[in-house]
Amino acid sequence: MPTKIIMLILLLSSMLGSINFAYAIQQAITEHTFIYKAQYNDDVPKRFVDVVLWNRTKNDLNSVSLSGGAYWMVSAVKVNQYNKRWVIDVNNSIIESVDYWLLGDDGSSQSFNSGYYAPYEFLFDYGRSVDMDIGVNYWLVARVESRYFSSQPKLAVQEYKEHKRQTDIYALLIILCLGGLLFIALYNGLIYLSIRDKAFLYYAGYVLCYLVGWSFTFHLPAHLFELHGLQLHHLFFISLPIFNILFYKHFLQLPETSPTLWRLSFWLLCLCIIALPTSVFLLSYTAIIASVLIFFWITLAMICGNVCLLNGFYPARYFLLAFSCLLLPAVMILPGNMGLTPDFFDNAELATLVGGTVDALLLSFALAYKIRLLSEEREQHIETLEVARKNARTDKLTGLANRLAFDEAMYELAPEDGAIQRELYLVLISLEGAVQLTKRLGHREVDNIICAVAKQLKQLSKAENQSKGVVDIYRITEGNFVIICAPTWIELVQHKISDIQSNYLLSRYSEMKINIGFSLNTGINDHRQWLRMAEQDLYNRKSTLRRAMYSQSL
Repeated sequence: MPTKIIMLILLLSSMLGSINFAYAIQQAITEHTFIYKAQYNDDVPKRFVDVVLWNRTKNDLNSVSLSGGAYWMVSAVKVNQYNKRWVIDVNNSIIESVDYWLLGDDGSSQSFNSGYYAPYEFLFDYGRSVDMDIGVNYWLVARVESRYFSSQPKLAVQEYKEHKRQTDIYALLIILCLGGLLFIALYNGLIYLSIRDKAFLYYAGYVLCYLVGWSFTFHLPAHLFELHGLQLHHLFFISLPIFNILFYKHFLQLPETSPTLWRLSFWLLCLCIIALPTSVFLLSYTAIIASVLIFFWITLAMICGNVCLLNGFYPARYFLLAFSCLLLPAVMILPGNMGLTPDFFDNAELATLVGGTVDALLLSFALAYKIRLLSEEREQHIETLEVARKNARTDKLTGLANRLAFDEAMYELAPEDGAIQRELYLVLISLEGAVQLTKRLGHREVDNIICAVAKQLKQLSKAENQSKGVVDIYRITEGNFVIICAPTWIELVQHKISDIQSNYLLSRYSEMKINIGFSLNTGINDHRQWLRMAEQDLYNRKSTLRRAMYSQSL
């Protein structure tokens, strides 16, 4: 195999002093890493010189199978610094077991174990610190074994302080992202409890699945609670499309906006539900299955967001922006996870976590924008209802409160239990002779008279507002008005009625008369009795007036 022969030639040349194996200060590893299939009974080279012969017995592979297995990874290393402490690391993938052997041409030999079930030496990676001397040639041999690989593993050597600084930064980013996801999930869950909008419930479930899935990816349950469940990792990632589809169904109102896209989303949701058991029963292929489903989900979600935005649903802008943050790392990472392309960059998990956290944050903004729209719609609806309520309680001809408003006021001012809070008079005003005048002048002129009387009565309300009394005026039937006022205003009301009769009706429409009746709200059982007492007083006054007129005519 040409690559293996070239590697061996380079190594021998370096040992003769013609080629320097050292690379950049921070990266002390050859450009090529040999990958071999590992067998159960494979022996590990014990000395530096044994590696060359051992390599000849192996068949070089281009990559590991993402469906899992055991593999050897071998590289030649030489450092060009006097720093003695270095870190060897296999990264870029979840690996159940990693065994390292560092063999030097000075006879030194170091071995270490790491992986999913081993404790951390550095946060969130499988690195182990080693001692390497300048000028010494080393073979780095690593045996990796896992039931699946989330991506192609990479063998690296890094200066100790730089590696520690880098892992600390990565750990800080991971903790910040996971903490942010937890806050977003709890926040949206609390909003759901207050407004009962299912979009918030499903979104909280989506973020929670994202949080738990990445917590397993970075082995937090394993190292905090000794919970080792490799089969649980992709159970949560496959659940992401389920909760997110239910979320954007309600958020984008997809069944109404685009029934076709909703049907496609529904079938993808069902497919994800069917795929959930694969995380347990097809563990070796679950990473590939999850990557395919997530790819289709993100693509379909972007299409749904664009369609809803084109249809005028403006909160979809935040939805599209959020999925763009998720789409960018997904486009570069998912093809590699499916084995279609090589990995474009290292630390793919961290990049996806950061992109997903930004996605979750922007989707929270989208939900907040939706809440604002709902609040504005609610306020407009309340204003519309208030206008409708006011119109329903207003007499169209005179602008006074109508019979419906009067009946509502009666329930408040004269309740059924007779619990009167203050003394009030009910003044019943009746225009007599309207029928005869209608026959002579027509309805329009009679309406003008009613409006003129109402205008005169409104002056009482204006005068009352200046003195902070109690005056409410209603038109309860065609020619009947009601005034509710404090006892101190009775004389003023009587004076106004007399003024309307003498200065307006008598001078212009002598056949029309105005009559009044009074009733106090004390000593009554209900509002109907209050009105009946006013009617009775009105009839008594009319009878007294007729008798007086009859006596004068004799």
